[in-house]
Amino acid sequence: MSTGSPEEPPQPRWERLSPAREAELVNQARLNHFVPVREPLVLVSQIPRSGGTLLSQLFDGHAECHAHPHEVWIGHPSSAHWPPLDLEKRDEWFPILYEKKTVKYAQRGYRKSGRHEVGAEDVFPFLFSARLQKRIFDAAVAAGPVRTERDVLNAYFTSYFNAWLDNHNLYTGPKRVVTGFTPRLATRASNVASFFSAYPDGFLVAIVRDPRSWFASARKHSERYAEVERAIRLWRRSAEATLAAADRYPDRVCVVTYEQLVDETEAVMSGLARRIGIVFDPVLVTPTFNGRPIRANSHHQVAGFGVLSDRTSMYRSLLERETIDAIERAAGDLYERAEAAAGKSRPPEPARV
Repeated sequence: MSTGSPEEPPQPRWERLSPAREAELVNQARLNHFVPVREPLVLVSQIPRSGGTLLSQLFDGHAECHAHPHEVWIGHPSSAHWPPLDLEKRDEWFPILYEKKTVKYAQRGYRKSGRHEVGAEDVFPFLFSARLQKRIFDAAVAAGPVRTERDVLNAYFTSYFNAWLDNHNLYTGPKRVVTGFTPRLATRASNVASFFSAYPDGFLVAIVRDPRSWFASARKHSERYAEVERAIRLWRRSAEATLAAADRYPDRVCVVTYEQLVDETEAVMSGLARRIGIVFDPVLVTPTFNGRPIRANSHHQVAGFGVLSDRTSMYRSLLERETIDAIERAAGDLYERAEAAAGKSRPPEPARV
């Protein structure tokens, strides 16, 4: 009779790799086969509550876009500043550009604040490895050469889009542009100049929203916009910066009004596609996150998906008549100029054969 202990059952094949080893194999596969990102940046930027999130989500599903899935936080010392990259200080590049919010989204999922039906808030998985991103960045820099600020930014966006592990759009293409949204950055002329210095082939898309509609939304977003006179001064600063940039860089700045974007979505997106060099696709008229429909980022009740055209006139029921009159006196002329600039920014429709 055998007195030895019974043999242990063989280990299942799916458990033969330790969790750490399995994770390393996944990371190594992406590191060995990362997709270089060198395309020009299409940067959406203006004062918050003007439609920048919506426009970035309209670009999301297009096969020719590396579409950044949330606000691009590469600025330093804040997102409203163009990042200062000293080519002699290699160790500073990644810490300056690294977007801290990726950790929060990886832990909790991606969501935008807003009012939705109970139980209908959109929360999306965001599979992202910050450690892998740093390894890919280092590999992209080592592959070089790195002679310009653009080379550093190419390495960063390469690391970002490849470390986003469930990026549904990574392998589609060929890619033509990188798209992303950064609020407030374009309100400073120095930022705009720095952007075009790094991306002479890039585009700045600035949205100007009717100041009445904008104030009705913005005052719920931040205390800095709660008082109408101060808020409209900030709105004017953003609109004036947009018009100045369009005058200085007429071939590279696209002016859009929020009202055009939501009321004539297909026409506006078709025009933007022609300007930035991508093929128009019906996906450009539906806001998505990583290819999945997403509700609007609104402080007012949102029940369904898609572009919300009723937001352009909602201010009439939200603001007092005297408030509307004060805004019209303070900013109506400037909005009319923005509407005219938006009309000039839109290229003509191609001739139909």
